[in-house]
Formats: sequence, structure tokens, C-alpha cells
Amino acid sequence: MPRQSTRPFKRKSKFRDAKSIVIATEGELTEPIYFDALALDDRFRHPRVAIQVIPAISGLSSPKHVIKRLDKVKRESGLYEGDELWLVIDKDKWEDSMLSEVAQQVRQKGYCLADSNPCFEIWLLLHKRSLDDYTPQEQEELKENRRSHPRSSRTRLEKELIDICGSYDKRNLNTSHYLPFVDSAIENAHNADTECDTRWLNSLGSRVYKLVQSIIDSSPNNP
Repeated sequence: MPRQSTRPFKRKSKFRDAKSIVIATEGELTEPIYFDALALDDRFRHPRVAIQVIPAISGLSSPKHVIKRLDKVKRESGLYEGDELWLVIDKDKWEDSMLSEVAQQVRQKGYCLADSNPCFEIWLLLHKRSLDDYTPQEQEELKENRRSHPRSSRTRLEKELIDICGSYDKRNLNTSHYLPFVDSAIENAHNADTECDTRWLNSLGSRVYKLVQSIIDSSPNNP
């Protein structure tokens, strides 16, 4: 069954009681596990910052379905000015034509886009390594993200995470491997984002750092 948000998204009155950050993910498992754990971490948790994670359900994971889930939250929950609605998607499955349409809708609706190229695992890797640690050939291998061996179910990025962390299970993500290194992930991802003005990533990297930085900036627990 799909994971449910650890934080119910409810308003008790017409008055603003918290800033809300809504995160709709393309993935059903790994991304929700990561963001649910981040939302409960003492560094990010605060009563006036409500984080809701909305995973994909029953394989409805295309960017258009992600947008529809945000549309539903916006329509039903009475969001306030200053609240943020984020799409977390991977580039590897989608053609540029779809990404262009999604980016246009995101801009028109006032949503935010946190895309990863090729996929969310590159964001996890950036907690542990800078892309500068890899040769151009190795970076291309990570971007292509093919299976590490013809008979293996593991992709190149998954194999890299196993080599660094000792294990990787996308259905039961060990967030303790990553959350202590969020600052490094943000720095590594930001440094790798040499096309920061483009609507989506074409190079290897992840713009999830923009979402996580927004969560950090929204929490009074952080300077």
C-alpha cells in the first residue's frame, strides 16, 4: 500500500496557524520515506511549519498526475499566501516535450519544481559525494544509470549507494545514511547546478536542494 503522510494537512480555523509545505512525489516509496523522516527530524520539525508528503498511488506517477494531486490539495485545503506546493520528479522517464508542458503548468499555477537527473538516487548520492569526485566518464555513467550488470536489477546509482553506504533498499530506505549530511547534499547539488536558470535539469544533478533549503529556511529552529 502507498505510504501516508506523517502529518495530516488540516486547518482548524480560517486563521493561519502554520506555513504549509506540500510535497507531491513521483515515487511511491523512496521519496516519501525520505521526506517523512526529514519532516520528523528535530532540525526541521516545528509546530508552525507543516510538511505534507503525497506519494504516487497505484502507479499514477507521471508529472501530470503529480500536478493533479497538488491541484486537489490546493482546491480542498484552503492554502494561504506563503504556502509552498512542490513537485518532486525524475527526468529519466520523460521526454522534454512533457517536461516543457509540466514546467509551464508549474509556473502558471505557482508551484515549485524539484527535479532530479536522472532520478532521486542522485540526490541521495550527493549527501555523500560531490560530482567533482567522479571523472567525466563516471558522471556520464551515473547519468545514463544503466544496470550495473546485465543480470543485475541494480542500476549504476543504486550500486554506487551500496558501495558507499553498505546497503540500499528503495522500499525501506535507511534515512540515517543521509539526513545527517543534508548540508553537504545542498552544497554539492547547488555547485553542480550550473544551469540554475533553466526550467529543468539537463545535466547530472538534482534540484531537490531548493526544496530542502526552503524547509530549512522556514523552520525557526535554524539560524
